[in-house]
Amino acid sequence: MDMPRDKPTADDLPRWPEPVLGGKYVRLLEKQLEQLRSENAHGNQQLFLDDVFVAYLLAFFNPTIRSLRTIEDFSQTIQAQRHLSIRKICKSTLSDFNHLVDPSRLEPILSVLRSKLARKGAQQPTKDADLAQLLERTVAVDGTFLPAAADVAWAVCNKNNHGTRKHRARVDVHLSVSSWLPEAVVIPAAKQSEADSAIAHLQPGRLYLYDRGLMSFALVAAHYQGDEPESHFVARYRLPGGNSPALQDGEECPLGDQDQAAGVQSDRRGFFVSSHSRHPVPAVELREVMVECEEEGQPVTLRLITNLLDVPAHTVATLYRHRWQIELFFRWLKSYANFGHLISHSRDGVQTHFYVTIIAVLLMYLHTGYRPSKYLFALLGQVAAGAASLEEIMPILRERERQCELARQSAARRREKKQQRPR
Repeated sequence: MDMPRDKPTADDLPRWPEPVLGGKYVRLLEKQLEQLRSENAHGNQQLFLDDVFVAYLLAFFNPTIRSLRTIEDFSQTIQAQRHLSIRKICKSTLSDFNHLVDPSRLEPILSVLRSKLARKGAQQPTKDADLAQLLERTVAVDGTFLPAAADVAWAVCNKNNHGTRKHRARVDVHLSVSSWLPEAVVIPAAKQSEADSAIAHLQPGRLYLYDRGLMSFALVAAHYQGDEPESHFVARYRLPGGNSPALQDGEECPLGDQDQAAGVQSDRRGFFVSSHSRHPVPAVELREVMVECEEEGQPVTLRLITNLLDVPAHTVATLYRHRWQIELFFRWLKSYANFGHLISHSRDGVQTHFYVTIIAVLLMYLHTGYRPSKYLFALLGQVAAGAASLEEIMPILRERERQCELARQSAARRREKKQQRPR
């Protein structure tokens, strides 16, 4: 049983064998933690969200704390007891707690941290002011699978190419491409498609980037209120044929030099028509931009469908290229964020763990002054492994960010020269 604090002395407590990181972030959130404790509890409740939040936050920064058992062991150490209000977090009680927790109670902490970051205004400069405005409201949307135990009822069971059955839990993420911060992390319901999950979390005024696996007529229609778009999208569609409809009554739009330099092959406007769709076909004008590019060293043709009708075709192509950032986020999530496997069997428990992950990312952003990037997370992985301190990696990070900025400027100059060449 988890016992209220009868605070033991330091001499009575064991010490965690590795340096424990993240304590300063817990102290930064003391006011918010008090609000978490103010929740109404049933009569015999001893474990509260503030203690669970602290345990998960410290686990994020310390990769040796990866399971309910290690959280239980860690909770009894001198380093953990500096921040907890109970003497021990039993793994069985924490497992039960994950079935009862309300993840939305962590949303006020997210709001506070987002407001602080908004005041910092750390946006990347660009010469294209119109593109910069679009990127500020652009959100990449995608899902990924994580390993899950067979008794996780809401997980998906499927077979790989060798016939092996695997249970996996999907997580859907809405990622701001300008800040690299997740705006929504969703554990979908059983059998809920990625398109339906995306529909449930659309926000007016946003510009969404979708891969071809998400698109449906229902998702297209969800961006509209009547005939007017409430939000915009750029989506990759399969080439016409089979279940992928062609654009009917297409009107060709002329291509400029910048469009051709960006690999745009055609720019058409028209309407979707389908006789076998389960959902009503939205009677709205759409745009099809065909772009030649390379994927894994092979030439491919991207078919991009969008309801952005008043921007150049090369801007549509550039916007979609920012979708790769969500793939980097998923790679980081599995490599550095302690999400190689799930420690909870309930949707709400997993959702809570993900909320703590987002909060940890926001705290790092505020502390370092740099927006999250693959370099920041790789270096923080070294800190978490005990190979370096945060103070030691900061000069390395500053130099890396300086080199990346120089590389971005050099690439921009090359693109500008290429666009100015006579054809």
